[in-house]
Amino acid sequence: MSGKSPAPAGKSPKPREAVMTTAPIEARTLVEMIAGPLRLGENVKGALSRVARATGLPDRRVRGIWHHEARSIRAEEMDRLRQVARDARAKEQARAEYHSALTLIAACDATLRVPGEDLARPSAREVGEGHDGAGCHDRSVDRGAAQ
Repeated sequence: MSGKSPAPAGKSPKPREAVMTTAPIEARTLVEMIAGPLRLGENVKGALSRVARATGLPDRRVRGIWHHEARSIRAEEMDRLRQVARDARAKEQARAEYHSALTLIAACDATLRVPGEDLARPSAREVGEGHDGAGCHDRSVDRGAAQ
């Protein structure tokens, strides 16, 4: 009897294959998330300096993570990167919600045809504007200005 099974052996089907990422790859992704899009006139080195200031990690360490030079990431570094990335994501989400609310308010104002800037300005009656200040609004129209 031979040691081979009669049916061909193959890979067993796996319901879901887990995607394993290493700490340096996750750290680089977090640095990218914290940096966000480059600002006008900013280069990558400037963006990485911003990440270093935000995380409290040294500039050279952040650049090493970015350029895949870091062989390992310490737990406290990873925790700091994750926390700052969460904060950056929350800030971006709040900014998007704020702009969405402003757009909705502008759409409502346009629908109602409400003048935006004039609402904050007091009317002439409230301020007391007029020729002599007292009782100028009580004159009838037919009396005229020549008196």
